Amino acid sequence: MSEWVIITNKGFGSDDWIGRSVIEPANILSDNFEKEQLKKAHLKLGNDFQVETLKSFLPYLSAISINFPSEKDGRGFSLARRLRQLGYLGVLRATGHVMVDQYRHATQSGFNQIAISSKLAKRMPEPYWQQQINGFTPSYQEKLQPGSTTSYSSKNNILIKDVKNIQNLNLTNNGFVGAVVTKVIHWTDWLFSFRIARPKNFRFQSGEFVMIGLPKNDGKPLLRAYSITSPSWDDELEFYSIIIPNGPLTSQLRHISIGDNLILNSKATGTLVLDSLLPGKRLFMFASGTGIAPFLSLIRDPEIYEKFEQIILFHTCREIKDLNYGKSIVETIGKDSLIGEYADRVFYYPTVTRETFHTKGRISDLLKTGQIFQNLQLSPINQDTDRAMICGSMGLNKDIKAFLETSGLKEGVRNHPAEYVQEKAFVGLNPIGLGRSF
Repeated sequence: MSEWVIITNKGFGSDDWIGRSVIEPANILSDNFEKEQLKKAHLKLGNDFQVETLKSFLPYLSAISINFPSEKDGRGFSLARRLRQLGYLGVLRATGHVMVDQYRHATQSGFNQIAISSKLAKRMPEPYWQQQINGFTPSYQEKLQPGSTTSYSSKNNILIKDVKNIQNLNLTNNGFVGAVVTKVIHWTDWLFSFRIARPKNFRFQSGEFVMIGLPKNDGKPLLRAYSITSPSWDDELEFYSIIIPNGPLTSQLRHISIGDNLILNSKATGTLVLDSLLPGKRLFMFASGTGIAPFLSLIRDPEIYEKFEQIILFHTCREIKDLNYGKSIVETIGKDSLIGEYADRVFYYPTVTRETFHTKGRISDLLKTGQIFQNLQLSPINQDTDRAMICGSMGLNKDIKAFLETSGLKEGVRNHPAEYVQEKAFVGLNPIGLGRSF
């Protein structure tokens, strides 16, 4: 029996590279190495190799493996992405310390295969990995399997729990998919977060938003835009919501619980993606209220640390307890196996406006006085090296936009990158100033 078990999108398989000769970059770069030899070879790379030196050889290679020396070292994902960007079309295999919950991120980074030891395969058999491969949890499959007749009562013309009703919407043809709620946390009387099983084939870039909601009794969906707070590699989707009194959707959504069914658009979009910005050294993120959501997605994506040396996240709310959700996410970065090594590059600066706090006041005011830069011991914003993102209330967006443009930064969009971007999809929707209204 082979020492390794190979995991692909079809499940477990045997190692078909056993007969290949194993080579290293030094072999390829030697003057007397024939390119034709590469077709039947297996190139082994460490996760810190500069793959640009191999660009001219990539068309001849068909099998490359990248080693992950530890669970906390995620540089191999960046290396895989770079190989694909350089045009490598062959099989890309992850070896070493790759965990089951990293499968989705591995495939999104460009890996076709993951190699695990036979011993690990016994401890974590194929069904354990299959959940990641399929992109569904067992509870999701049970809730939405054909023929299900689970039904519950409606609330104010909104069907909170009704699988049959969701199926009757003919979601696929209308561009929507169903998803089951896996977790709900109420952080305050008006703020809560919830997670849903990630629908199969649902793709998004960290920082994007999607339309999500509930079906009504008349068969039409009630939808609002929500930024996704989970990173693009996560096997679930997480959202952060404010409760608007008598709001058409949130007054109902506040009652959801584990096992309930929601609907969402199958396509995500948005401006707050890394592709909208020109290269830089520091990335400033300005948020108010639930506007922090897209930034919580971005700071957990390894790609952001490839593009920027420092990430500075500002978050302002009315009361201290309104900061709890964002703070809880930021505090997990140091323990994250993918990005833990970058934790010291993230600066988190929370402020409140209506309570005594060690950093009290509006972000825009603290920027103008320079207090923020003094507290963080950072130099002021520089148009040549700094980039920025804004997501929050109309007032925040307007004030920060003015400050950035005074500093020389120009606004960009996805098809025309520049020095800063703002999410306009939510501006002006919120009557009580917490970021957005749904």
